[in-house]
Amino acid sequence: MASHSKGTFFNNDPVTQNIIQWARERDDVRAALLTSTRAVPGGIIDSFSDYDIILIVKDIHPYFEDLSWLEDFGDVLVVYRDPIRLEKGFERFAYITQYEDGIKIDFTLWAFEIMQQIVEAEELPEDLDVGYCLLLDKDQLAARLRPPTYKAYIPDPPSKSEYAELVGFVRDNRVVPGSGG
Repeated sequence: MASHSKGTFFNNDPVTQNIIQWARERDDVRAALLTSTRAVPGGIIDSFSDYDIILIVKDIHPYFEDLSWLEDFGDVLVVYRDPIRLEKGFERFAYITQYEDGIKIDFTLWAFEIMQQIVEAEELPEDLDVGYCLLLDKDQLAARLRPPTYKAYIPDPPSKSEYAELVGFVRDNRVVPGSGG
């Protein structure tokens, strides 16, 4: 299974199933994508792994102005709200949401037009190139996305001189047990 396509592993995940069902019931939600660690082949998932969800909607403002929709996924403990920002000339925002049951869902809401521009672009933005899975695609627009390279957010290794400088710094500044330093 390619991780950038709809997969069967969602069948056993109640959080993902809840998000799919919720999005399916709302006409203004046109697509939903799972990104980051949970969408990377071989990604290590543990009890601290969050859900990174991108919702493609007709209008982001109702979701920004009224946070009650976040309660559809559980009892909200705390929410960090990003302000509305422009991306590709259209509005987007994100909510980092911690639920009382320990589940953490990072919701990013994009205007539909952002997805249209990304589909036509030569490269995926890092938010998707890190890895994504389509959860829902009502307009078959997201299905036209390029596959991820899984290289986003992976730093380049240091040059030989940078490595030598770092090793030298650590060696010269190490604390020796019993030295009082």
